[in-house]
Amino acid sequence: MDNHSSEITSLGEIRSGARRVLNRIFGGDKAVWAVTVIMLVFSVFVAYSALAYKERLSSTDQLIDQLKMVGGGLVVLFGVSFIRYQWYRHLIKAGYLLSLGLTIAMLIWGTEVGGVKRSLPLFGFEFQPFELLKIMVVLMLADALARRQKIIDTTQMMPSLFIWRWFKDPKRKDINTIVDHTLPLLAPMAIACLVTLKTSNSTTLIIALSCLVMLFIGRMQMKDLGRLGLLYCIAGVLAFTLLSDRDDTGKSRLSGLQPNMFKEYVVVESDGLPYYYNPKESEQATNAKMSIATGGIFGKGPGMSTHRSLLQEAESDMVYAFLIEEYGLLGGLVVMMLFLILFYRSIQIFQRCGTAFPCLVVLGLSMIITLQAFMHMMVSVALFPLTGQQLPLISKGGTSLLFTLISIGMILNISRQTETKTHDRPKDESLLENNKTKI
Repeated sequence: MDNHSSEITSLGEIRSGARRVLNRIFGGDKAVWAVTVIMLVFSVFVAYSALAYKERLSSTDQLIDQLKMVGGGLVVLFGVSFIRYQWYRHLIKAGYLLSLGLTIAMLIWGTEVGGVKRSLPLFGFEFQPFELLKIMVVLMLADALARRQKIIDTTQMMPSLFIWRWFKDPKRKDINTIVDHTLPLLAPMAIACLVTLKTSNSTTLIIALSCLVMLFIGRMQMKDLGRLGLLYCIAGVLAFTLLSDRDDTGKSRLSGLQPNMFKEYVVVESDGLPYYYNPKESEQATNAKMSIATGGIFGKGPGMSTHRSLLQEAESDMVYAFLIEEYGLLGGLVVMMLFLILFYRSIQIFQRCGTAFPCLVVLGLSMIITLQAFMHMMVSVALFPLTGQQLPLISKGGTSLLFTLISIGMILNISRQTETKTHDRPKDESLLENNKTKI
């Protein structure tokens, strides 16, 4: 009996030790880990199938290439998940300036894709520095908001929109506000939006919306948010009409969304089924909807797509439409739910942090991933103009995949530190503990 009891005790200790080791390796939110791995598995199957029709590419080589990307990305994810956020907080400004400089260099010397410079040759690879810039903007804003948590809900952060008042005030209150608060909070975001506007309007929109949510959750006063919202609208109109050299492309993409289906439509057959489409739509949008329509509820099965040779960028820009064709509406809903779970679990991490900086980093990074994902899905079903945004974690792509995994690694690290209670607790940076900020 004693021997039996000792064996049970030893087995329990082994299991407990194994559990501690696994928790050490896969520290942080387990649901985030699970969702990430599932979507990476999706990416391998989808990329392999989507590229199989291209004669110039060996499907086996493409499978190996994607496995290398996923494997390398997971190594980076593991590494970042162990790096304490307190360490990279000290490197935020240097990282922002580096990413901004590389993005500007891309606009000057970058490689053109479809008439737009979207990557920079670097050490033999095509690098998209604006993916890094998105992360650094979130970190810059999170840091600026965190340092102002003690005063942000009682102090004006935006100057009056009536510029002549700035110089009539003998105390120069508005000018001091600009120097002390407005520029530190908004200048990194504004510069990043201006730079990315030249290469991707949709990236600019993702940055702007994510930062606006961070400012709201970061407790900026509503009157300041109202002024900022008005400036957003004015800047958006001016940028679209005057600053962007891609306005013709944007306008043509918007015109393709105009619902003229009741007056003008063309009927074609796809897999023996009648299909109605707007002749003003782009060929890419039309092929995407045809691909989705033929997928049905359960799809045609992995590798059984009949539209991949027609669907441009089936492995990247239109991967969601391709995924639905092979895995059906059910597969599309599963992927959508995975992104919602990722965002929900990020909000759970946010609410448990307590300290402003890690809270806002989790919120901002999860917003960028989720917005990009849903923008891609909306493009695939013709609810949004064509953007060229990839589906995070699933589309084939080196830079996008790498920095998405880096973002998730940061979220996991903050979750890990929440569990081990190793967050810094600066008295002036408490976002949730002493305030009623909730989502």
